[in-house]
Amino acid sequence: RQTSTPPVRARSPLPHAGTEFGHAGMDHKLAQEQLQSFDRNKPITPQLTKVLEELAQTGRSRFDWTQMKALIGAQIIQVCNEYNATQPDVGSEGFDAVLARLLALLDEFSEAPFTAQRLCELLLHPRKIYSTSTRKLMNALEKLLTVSSTMPVMVMAPAKEGSYQEATENELAKLASGEQGGEPMDLEGPGIYT
Repeated sequence: RQTSTPPVRARSPLPHAGTEFGHAGMDHKLAQEQLQSFDRNKPITPQLTKVLEELAQTGRSRFDWTQMKALIGAQIIQVCNEYNATQPDVGSEGFDAVLARLLALLDEFSEAPFTAQRLCELLLHPRKIYSTSTRKLMNALEKLLTVSSTMPVMVMAPAKEGSYQEATENELAKLASGEQGGEPMDLEGPGIYT
């Protein structure tokens, strides 16, 4: 007696389709333009927040570390100021001195610290762990910035118009957003080699 087994369906190897090649919905050209003229005193745009989200999600960035450093520094300033406004509990050293030390530690890195992904996660969602304490948040940031090892963050070149990379990124972004539902492959049926 023969039993029939259902066809094996191929699944995407990417746990977060759309994030492998970048943040779904990010306009990389616009982000690059905004990063090139960015400094720590400018407001962080929604597009630049997506740049931080990409690094937090993937541990990689398409952008140069020197540009990323300015953006991360601005996010440190913004988050620490928000916390300090509601809970000024830094201690005798003073908020401004600790903030200056954090920024100096960040500036010392010529390449991204191996903690860059966790740093961005914490800066994007600080209240998940540190609900109110400015002191605890700043201590956590300092620990992430006092590492000595760096990792080469892969700087991915933006996709050239009409390239395979651009087509792949567009398809992955559609899949991640649920816009497009592809048919699963039937690995048991007739293939291209028959």
